[in-house]
Amino acid sequence: MQKRSQLLSTFVAAVATAFIAMTFAGIVQAREIKLAHLAPVNDPRHESLEQFAKLLEERTNGELSVKIFPKSQLGKDREVFEQLQGGLTELALNGEIISNFYSKWSIINMPYLWRDQDHLRKFVRSDIVAKWIDETREATGVQILGFFERNPRILTTKKAPVNSIADIQGLKVRVPRIDVYMDTWRAFGVQPTPMSAAEFFMGLKLGTVDGMENPIEVMYHWKIYEVSKYISFTNHMQTRLFLTASVKFLDSLSPELRKIVIDTGKDAEQLHAAKMEKMIEDLSVKLEEKGMVLVKNPDVSGFKEKAKQVHEKYKSIIGADAFEAAVNM
Repeated sequence: MQKRSQLLSTFVAAVATAFIAMTFAGIVQAREIKLAHLAPVNDPRHESLEQFAKLLEERTNGELSVKIFPKSQLGKDREVFEQLQGGLTELALNGEIISNFYSKWSIINMPYLWRDQDHLRKFVRSDIVAKWIDETREATGVQILGFFERNPRILTTKKAPVNSIADIQGLKVRVPRIDVYMDTWRAFGVQPTPMSAAEFFMGLKLGTVDGMENPIEVMYHWKIYEVSKYISFTNHMQTRLFLTASVKFLDSLSPELRKIVIDTGKDAEQLHAAKMEKMIEDLSVKLEEKGMVLVKNPDVSGFKEKAKQVHEKYKSIIGADAFEAAVNM
């Protein structure tokens, strides 16, 4: 009897030890990764990143846990990209800063190049872009997982509406600290003032700049109506955000986990695209309700003419063949 009791005690202890070991192993395997972006939490991109994080955690059975850092908490766009390069941050939603590290991406921001969203969608799914993604990975140590759609970039001004290019001559307009933006607005005849996303609200409020350009979702969700009066639908750029991952992070994962991260990035791209539908109409109404004056059909002929100077400059950077292929898609 005593022997049976000892055997039972030994068995129970072994089971308990195994359970503790498995539990501890699960804890050790769980890995929290950082995902950085620039927008406030009420911006649609934050909601899409929350969906991405949830999907990633579910698909990896909790092996990867994602902590999101919004509103430039981990730094400005360039700083976050450099953190990805060093493996200090694992994931990010970057803006056009990526074109400062791999210049061919400037094509996405070419003023008046894309006919509409479908034109740009076709381009980012092309073999040209697939090749550029590989080259970006090799050149920078950052992997592009997907492209988040944005509505066309438009212009807000504090003091007067913009009906044509003549109305902006000599103005100070905030732009991202990105070469193609600086070149574009110089061609348009304004003084481009580079500011990070964390700074342009205060720049408008204090009068450091006369205007700022961004998609309509930024105008509303970042409460630009509190510091500016007019919006002109210049639609001068169709752009994208880049869902990115540190190559050092991806290389540290098993092939199975790496594939899950890459596939989930593609799914997040589609989830975010669905949010962009009808947003222009809905947010236009809301901005007017907030007291903004909207110029919905400005004369953009002068803008388009000046944009040709920017196209010519960047053809040699992007490659004439790739440029012409993109235009003709």
